Amino acid sequence: MESQLPVSLRIAAHHTPHHTDPADAHEFYAALGMLTVAWGRLEGHVIGNLLTLTNLPEMASASKAPPFQWDARLKMWTQAFSLVPALQPHLGRAELLMQSIIEEVADRNFVSHAAWDEFVPGATEPSIDARNIKRNGNSLIDVGDVRVTLTMLKKILAAANRLNLEMTEFTVLINWLRPTPAAHLKA
Repeated sequence: MESQLPVSLRIAAHHTPHHTDPADAHEFYAALGMLTVAWGRLEGHVIGNLLTLTNLPEMASASKAPPFQWDARLKMWTQAFSLVPALQPHLGRAELLMQSIIEEVADRNFVSHAAWDEFVPGATEPSIDARNIKRNGNSLIDVGDVRVTLTMLKKILAAANRLNLEMTEFTVLINWLRPTPAAHLKA
């Protein structure tokens, strides 16, 4: 939702958990925590692979620091799979995987940066209304409200775990190409 009118931001400034939380709130909190860890693992997996790729001779001209932006990560990933002969046959699948990760990043960013309200009273499953506030590239701010359910969190968690597992195929390929450390060459 794009708005040029002032938007009221309600703040839930109390302890978590809170005495008003539903009896099954712990399931929501647990899923949110698992999701945070799963995404941290997936991002670490991606960064580890990009770091390994930057040490390959074909990537000598690439930056040694993996980029922060996901589009730039995709560019580096694609460059490596295009330049390294042993990886070239896997370019299409590698790009599809990284694009799938990028598609899921919006959900990860939302749950990581949401302004969480309180649990929705009487909901059929633990659910919290949350507000997303972000700059839209112009001088305007986008504000969006979403009801986040336990089912939604579990779906995003499953996607992060699946993508992390799928990344393993490429990790094996990349690690086979890893240069021998110089210290081991002297022995």
